[in-house]
Amino acid sequence: MGYKKTTLQQLKLGALILLLLNFSSELVAGEKENGIINKAIEAYGDDKLIQLQSLKFTDNIKNFSIGQSGHSAQGPMIMQLNNNEIEISLDLTNKRKVFKRATTRLVWGHGTDMPTAAHQIFIDGKGYVVDHGLQQYRLVKGINYDNADVGFSQLLDPLIIRQLATDRDHSQWIDTAYIQGQAHDVLTVNAGTKQEYTVYLNQKNGYLTRMLKKRGQQTRSYDFMDHQQTQGITWAKQMFVSTAEQAIYHTDSRKLSFNSVKDNQFDIPSGYKPQTKKRFFDVSQLTIRQLAKDVYFVGQGWGYTLFIDAGDHYISAGAWGQENNSQAWQQGLNLLRKTTGNNKPVTQHLVSHHHNDHMSGLSNIVKRGANLIIHPTDISAVNKHLQQPLADNRFVPITETSYLADGKIMLFDVPNGHASHNLVIYLPQYKLLFTEDMFGSGYQVEFGSPNGWPSVDTYQRLDSLTNKINKLGLEVEQYVSSHHGRILSQVEIDKAQSISRPSKEELVNRLFSHNTELN
Repeated sequence: MGYKKTTLQQLKLGALILLLLNFSSELVAGEKENGIINKAIEAYGDDKLIQLQSLKFTDNIKNFSIGQSGHSAQGPMIMQLNNNEIEISLDLTNKRKVFKRATTRLVWGHGTDMPTAAHQIFIDGKGYVVDHGLQQYRLVKGINYDNADVGFSQLLDPLIIRQLATDRDHSQWIDTAYIQGQAHDVLTVNAGTKQEYTVYLNQKNGYLTRMLKKRGQQTRSYDFMDHQQTQGITWAKQMFVSTAEQAIYHTDSRKLSFNSVKDNQFDIPSGYKPQTKKRFFDVSQLTIRQLAKDVYFVGQGWGYTLFIDAGDHYISAGAWGQENNSQAWQQGLNLLRKTTGNNKPVTQHLVSHHHNDHMSGLSNIVKRGANLIIHPTDISAVNKHLQQPLADNRFVPITETSYLADGKIMLFDVPNGHASHNLVIYLPQYKLLFTEDMFGSGYQVEFGSPNGWPSVDTYQRLDSLTNKINKLGLEVEQYVSSHHGRILSQVEIDKAQSISRPSKEELVNRLFSHNTELN
C-alpha cells in the first residue's frame, strides 16, 4: 500500500510540474508576441500612433481585374486596368468617415473616358451616398463606420498596427520569414475567426512588410514598401495587393497626414437634394408577354428572350445565363409552347455579340437545330465557346443592314466599346427594337445614374444606338432589352437622354471639392 501511495503522489507531482511548465511556456510565448508588437508600435510612432485622433489619406491606385473584352479577337475576357483616385478622411475619435473615389478605366471594354465617382459619408451614426452626377444624396442603412470606405483604411499600415495593439492577446508567433533577405516575425492574429489575419514584421526595424488576409476562398497578400515618416508616424508609400493567381492593386503614390481633418470634410455638399427611393421592376418570376402579334418576350431576373413567330418556325434572340449551358432559353421556350399551344421549332437564333454570358445557352440551341445569325467577326468566338465547331452552313452572317422572314425582321450592327459588333433586331411592322447590353432600366419608372458603372458606359451605348436609329430613319415605340423586364417607350428613352451628364472635369471637381456649391 505504501508503494502505491508513493507512486500516486509522484504522479500528481509530475502532472503539476508539467502544468507549470506549460503555463511557463505560454507565458514566455506571450512575452515574445508582446515584445514583437511593442517594437512595431514604437516603430510606427508609439504614443503618437495610439493617441492619433484623425488622418487624411490620398492615393492613386492601379487595380487589375478580369473582365469582358471589347473585340472578339481578344477572346471573351481580358485583363483590365483602372486608375482609382482616392481620398479618405477619418475621424478616429468621433467615429466619422468620408470616402471619395474617382475610377477611370484605362484598359477595359468601354466607349468613354468618363470616370465613375463614389462618395460615401458616415457621420452621427448614419451613412450617406452622394451622387455628384445628379447632385443628390440618399441615406443608406447598410453603411456603417467600418465599411463606409469599402475597406481601404484597413489597408493603411499605421492603422493595421493600431489594430494589432488591440488584438495583441489573440496573436501567436508562428515562424520567421525572410523578405528580400531580411528576417521577419510572422504573427497570426484572431486565428480561426472571420477576423483572422497574419502580419510579417521586420525584426530589425519593426515595420510591417506584409499582411495576409482571406477574402472569400482566396488569400490576399498585402505588401508594404517605401516606409516614410510624417509627424512622427511611420507609413508605407507603396502597396502591392495580389493573390496566387493575379495582381489586384498597386500604388506608389500614397500620402498620409495626421490630426488635420476638418469638420466640413464630412458635410453633404451644399445645394444637393435628397434622392427619392427608386422602386425596382419585379423580375422574380418567369413571365411571358406578347408585345405584338406573333412577338413574345419571355424571361426573368437578368435574362430575357425575344421569340418571333415567322410562320412555320420561330426566330429567337437573347440566351443570357450566368453559367455556361444555362437552361434559361429552354425554360423560356417551354413556357412559350405551353402558352401558345404550338411546338414550332426555333430555326434561327441571333448571337448579338461575342461575350460568353450571351452565348450561355447556345449548346442547347444548336443541338435543337437552330442556325445562328451572327456578325462574321464573331463566328470564331462562337466556335471556341461551343468547343465543337459548327459547319459553315449553320451560320447566317450579317455585316450590313439586312432583312429576314420576308422583311418582318430588320438587322443592323451598332459598334461600341463594349462590343465592336453588336447586332440589333428591329421589327418595322411593330416599331419594336431588341438589343443586348445597349441600354435598359431595372427600375419601375426611374433610370440608373450616369455617375456609376456600368451606367456611365450604357448611356454612351444609348447615344451610339440612337445615332444609328436616326441615321436609318427608324421610328421606335418599344425598346426591349435582354437584361431588363421593363420595356421602354420613346418618351422614356428621350427622358433618359435628357439626364444631365457633367463633363469629366466637372464631375471630378464636384467630387473632391469639400463644400461643393451648385453651378
